Amino acid sequence: MPTLTEIQRDVVPTATWLSPASAASPEVGWVRVFRARVPALDGLEPGDLALVPETVLDALAAGPADPAAVVDELASAGACGVLLLGEGEVGAAAASLLDAALPRSCPVLRLVGREAADVERSIVGYLVNRRAELDRQAARVESVAERVALDGRGLDAIAGAIGGSIGRAVAIEDERGVALVLHAPATVPGAAAAAARYMSQPRHVALRVPLPGAGALAFLGPQPASDLDRAVAERVAPLLALELARGPAASAGRMGPVPGEGLPQDGPPWVVIVGRQVDRLSGAGATPSREERERIRELVAGLLPARRLALRGDATSQEYRVVAAIAPDDPRGLDVADRIAATIGRTVAVSRPFRAAEDRSAAEAEARATLEAVEELESAERAGRSEASPMPTPAAPFACSSERRVVVAERLPAYRLLGELHNLPNGVRLARQLLAPMLAGSPSAQRRDLRTLRAVLERPAAAAAADALGVHRNTLLYRVSRIEDRTGWRLDDPELRLALSVAVRLVQKDE
Repeated sequence: MPTLTEIQRDVVPTATWLSPASAASPEVGWVRVFRARVPALDGLEPGDLALVPETVLDALAAGPADPAAVVDELASAGACGVLLLGEGEVGAAAASLLDAALPRSCPVLRLVGREAADVERSIVGYLVNRRAELDRQAARVESVAERVALDGRGLDAIAGAIGGSIGRAVAIEDERGVALVLHAPATVPGAAAAAARYMSQPRHVALRVPLPGAGALAFLGPQPASDLDRAVAERVAPLLALELARGPAASAGRMGPVPGEGLPQDGPPWVVIVGRQVDRLSGAGATPSREERERIRELVAGLLPARRLALRGDATSQEYRVVAAIAPDDPRGLDVADRIAATIGRTVAVSRPFRAAEDRSAAEAEARATLEAVEELESAERAGRSEASPMPTPAAPFACSSERRVVVAERLPAYRLLGELHNLPNGVRLARQLLAPMLAGSPSAQRRDLRTLRAVLERPAAAAAADALGVHRNTLLYRVSRIEDRTGWRLDDPELRLALSVAVRLVQKDE
């Protein structure tokens, strides 16, 4: 029998794991659909996978069905896991189900945008006739890519159709192995990082399939290529070869560029600026309504003349994606990025400037990878943050002209390095030993002192640290004096500052 991991890779590749990856190995015997009645799951047997539409779960949770009781029923029956079927953000009932599932090591996935009947048919087809279902899935991807090609939208959109369907970053290469198009689906965690790694090491791909005539299709990321990936590559290779044979001019599209998808007339050079439009599951804050997103998009589009700024996507996109022609007095695009951050009220990431039109996709992937790396850094801090402004000064070495946050692609290795500190051998234990004089007293006092220490270590002046914490400068100086008296440290000692800075990150992430 196939495992749940194989089902995810071959049948629902755009589904994301909400439970730890270590729980993703049980075998799947059959599939059961959660119904709008009590009992909601009939005839459960060991190894069954429960398909749970979130709309049905919400309706039953308001009445007789408790999400925790659903998990109890699944666990007692020996079910192999849960596949949540939703739209948009995770609802309260689904979040309660996830909270109940994690202590029981019950695997939970989430899939957006597909009906329960369609998913049930696909999984049953895979269990009954694996080869036939793979062919059907690959044919579906081929059909989507064909429609995009017939619309004359070019290689970029075709790559987006393929990558979005299989849930991974893809590249289309020419006969020299140079990437003509690089696409990282915005909704796939880690896709932007995979695209960034490909840019630095193009030979390291999960799968590279030669196209008839010349060129290749490359599937990116550390995950091994699945059988679905191979089936899709075989199906779409002739279409891609035909599109390449039509030449760069034809690939740009018979009907001209799609509105909002081109480059601004001014330039080169350009930069790509990426910020969140719809919050991820781990993100903070409420996601704006569609009407509010449309209003904000109009404000963003009006920040510069159309000849200098192109806003890609629409109000349903996961991100704001802006291509801006940079001015001589703003050679890295930081000023326009700062204005966008102020308008959308969120962190934005800026790519390095690029001059060739074909480098736009790579620049977008680079900016998205930078934003994801910074989000990983911020996620460990949100739970304990209580003394912060609506847009606090960030904890990493951001480049910004004000309290609004602008992160730059040139520092992507630094963001990743800081994000990997928790993987240091014995790192957390040694960090706690170093910070032991501060890890006494009430939990709230510990969190306050750790935030104070971190703010002081990461900012060059007391005024900036006080602003980040939302306290008066004299209050900050008093806290620092108390810390030094209690610990015996001198916070102006460079060697100690470096060690303390690493230690406080490790301890805060561990909590």
